[in-house]
Amino acid sequence: MKTYIRYLLFRVLVFLCNLLPQRFLYFMAIRLADLNYRCLDPAGRKAVEANLRRVLPGAPKSRIDKEARWVFRNFGKYLTEFFRFRHFDKNHFLANMAVRGHGHIDAALAAGKGCIVSSAHLSNWEIGAAAMPVLYGHRMTVSVAMHRYGRINDLFMRERERVGLNVADMERGAAVKMLRALRRNEVVGVMGDRDPTQQGVEVMFFGKPCRFPQGPARMSLAAGAPLIPSFCIRRTNDSFTLVFLPPLTVPEGGTRDEKVKALTQAFASVIENAISMFPEQWAVFYPFWDAEWKPE
Repeated sequence: MKTYIRYLLFRVLVFLCNLLPQRFLYFMAIRLADLNYRCLDPAGRKAVEANLRRVLPGAPKSRIDKEARWVFRNFGKYLTEFFRFRHFDKNHFLANMAVRGHGHIDAALAAGKGCIVSSAHLSNWEIGAAAMPVLYGHRMTVSVAMHRYGRINDLFMRERERVGLNVADMERGAAVKMLRALRRNEVVGVMGDRDPTQQGVEVMFFGKPCRFPQGPARMSLAAGAPLIPSFCIRRTNDSFTLVFLPPLTVPEGGTRDEKVKALTQAFASVIENAISMFPEQWAVFYPFWDAEWKPE
């Protein structure tokens, strides 16, 4: 029963997001996020605050509280945008998104082996992928963790597919699907800051060891495709800056496992820098260094 009620709430959210103006949706998202932060999700609030204390060592409690509240608010805004992706045409993206470093994608595709764009759960991480087919005509395959509840999962999958994304289930043959896309000289999108398989590589992240997924690095080495870090940052007016950084450098020496670890650590360092600048946009609602993460 709880699952069905949750599904119905998502259906209502989809309906409202496609009916109401975006500014009003932002207003409502902030109000509901504040309620969630204060009353409805104490475990999530506690986890976010613990993560922020690691990201912002020495910050006073007032700063941690402020940033944590905005983590919830920015995630609420992300949900309203996600269910409006189908309305975001080229003119919308041109008006509301600045793109930096797309030349790295062009250079990678010119080499003929595709490329892997690896991002983190920072700001609206899906809007960058949604913009790629619209702005540049890229065929893009994205790896996602499927929702355990079928009807809710289908809602999210339909929204991704409506904007031209080819979706690969992280736990059901995603690697094969993405390697085939790379052989077709296409763009593959993966998230690099969560390890749902619990088979990741240990890296140092904000001064403490944790595990990052090794899939992006292994796929890069297997396909000869460059691994390009990327993140999309929300600006104060709710427009975005989509950033593509130079491909990570593959070490010349060492074993395959050593290269995987080096690439994964390099990615973790890049993401650490981005999160340091925008801690209020890192949407991780579980204790990042202390608990296993499993998709809901």
